[in-house]
Amino acid sequence: MRKKHIGDQIKTLRIQHGHTLKELGEEIDFNYSNLSKIERGIRKPTVEFLERLTHYYKVDISYFFDVDNKDPNNRVAMDLDWFMLSQEMKSKNVTFEELKAMADTIAKIKSYNSLK
Repeated sequence: MRKKHIGDQIKTLRIQHGHTLKELGEEIDFNYSNLSKIERGIRKPTVEFLERLTHYYKVDISYFFDVDNKDPNNRVAMDLDWFMLSQEMKSKNVTFEELKAMADTIAKIKSYNSLK
């Protein structure tokens, strides 16, 4: 049995709402080719992308992590890390914008360190 990933959750939600990849991409201002890669598990979604989907479909971010599923074989492996991170962010009142700023800072530090 193939392991589920976050892209499966995104595809299910998109299809339930009757959207094509292109339609959803246009609605959330996201390249539909990259959306397809996320759905197929080739590319990992960013927090910003998940935030767009939660606003567009009016779902809680936990939807993408299949947290209500009691069958451990259907759990989304790497997605559990995303869910736990989102819960920790909520508990510490860290916004998505603050998280993005921290990620940018970390990337700049890594870039600077690689130049040494």
